[in-house]
Amino acid sequence: MSFASLHRTELKLGLKLAGILALRMLGLFLVLPVFMVLAAEVPGYTPALAGLAIGIYGLTQAVLQQPVGWLSDHWGRRRVMLLGLGVFAAGGVVAAMAPSMLWLIIGRGLQGCGAIAGVALAFAADHTRPEKRSLIMAMIGMGIGASFLLSIILSVPLASLLGLQGLFWFTAALGLLGMVLLAGAPPDGHDREDSPHEEGEGGYIWPLAVSVFLLHTLMTLFFVVLPGTLIRSYEMPLSSHWMVYAPTMLLSAILVFPLLRALAERQREQVALRWAFVGLGVAMAVFALSLPVWALFAGATLFFLAFNVLEAAMPSLVSRLSAASGRGRKMGVYTTFQFLGAFAGGALGGWLLEHTSSTTTLWAAAAISLLWGVFPRPSRQASA
Repeated sequence: MSFASLHRTELKLGLKLAGILALRMLGLFLVLPVFMVLAAEVPGYTPALAGLAIGIYGLTQAVLQQPVGWLSDHWGRRRVMLLGLGVFAAGGVVAAMAPSMLWLIIGRGLQGCGAIAGVALAFAADHTRPEKRSLIMAMIGMGIGASFLLSIILSVPLASLLGLQGLFWFTAALGLLGMVLLAGAPPDGHDREDSPHEEGEGGYIWPLAVSVFLLHTLMTLFFVVLPGTLIRSYEMPLSSHWMVYAPTMLLSAILVFPLLRALAERQREQVALRWAFVGLGVAMAVFALSLPVWALFAGATLFFLAFNVLEAAMPSLVSRLSAASGRGRKMGVYTTFQFLGAFAGGALGGWLLEHTSSTTTLWAAAAISLLWGVFPRPSRQASA
């Protein structure tokens, strides 16, 4: 995996799009580690409604990925992305000014209406040589993984400084910054020919679509349950949670880059993705068992490493299955399932937490992840 082989224009576009999506996803991820604790002070709070507020952005994104992708095919990628970033910023303002859980849910839902993830992937593919698209998609995936890393590290300190309201004002500013970055992107144009090896139908996209659905279901559910687990099982106040998140995320980030490079060189991505789901399941079982602190750190490192591998590698694989004609719509299939997973994880996690326990919720998530890791799938080079 060498970015040196990219043309300067390809590298510049990849960095810009990675930065734009990273800023946007940072705004969405930033509240995850603290929301279930801070939202308890919002009028109308219940665990189920708080879980819905966490995940509702995924539902609105999922509903709009396909129509927004279609619109970008006809109206232009840049225009649609600018509109989406503006809507995202407006959602942050609504959430920051929310007087109740209902308005907080509305604000988070509006943030999700800026559904530009699939459009950004299509924009990247439009301007990249077919044989180099996997590098650009991996770059974008790494940017999203980096935003997740930053959100985990910065969430608690920023929440302590700004509060929940200030966090949402901060996310609105991130949306505006993304619009500034987009101003320097190249004009629209499907100026790259397809590789003869690329598929137009996307039948083998479905295992990847299910995989990304489960990944974001598990990730969102994990952060619905984790803050309370750290407080109750480990007597760790919210202000100290960064001591778990920061070192484990940094270690996972150090490990993920050589791992991704080795997987790309050996073309072993499919096998690695399956083992990554097994790793997620094992990590959540560690938290369910409330093992000693050293095991807590090992489990968190494993969870974040597996998540970063999946988040970086899967967009690269999807890019091999998307031909130029109607690419915005086709890439939207993948991102639709991604954000449906975020909604499902928030809603399901909140419901399980309210009606069962954090331990039961973690065991259920661990079982789902392990089963998907060993579930047989069609054998194909670009499938997961």
